[in-house]
Amino acid sequence: MWSPGRDAKLSTVQEHRRYARVAATWPVTVRTGDQLLRLQTVNLSAHGVKVGLDAALPPVGASAHLRLEPPDAPPMDVEAIVWRADDDGSAFFFVGTSYAELQPAVTSHAE
Repeated sequence: MWSPGRDAKLSTVQEHRRYARVAATWPVTVRTGDQLLRLQTVNLSAHGVKVGLDAALPPVGASAHLRLEPPDAPPMDVEAIVWRADDDGSAFFFVGTSYAELQPAVTSHAE
């Protein structure tokens, strides 16, 4: 818990995520069942991505195939599940993809 004192200039709202997110607006294709959506990322980490809301996205828990298209790099295909649905988009958690595979693209191609 935050309390005033030596670190009083720090924001009282702290990030509690395990893995850092970076802002990134990459094209992404989301395929679930027979639904195919062309959208854009909002932010991403080596373990997941948030996709902007532009259409009805699959429900929480649904599996999806994502094709991420970072600038100046080959597209990346990943399997994921819908982790969370927010008013501004859905968060996907990558499944079967290692941190080592995605971390370089996340850090080198983030905006």
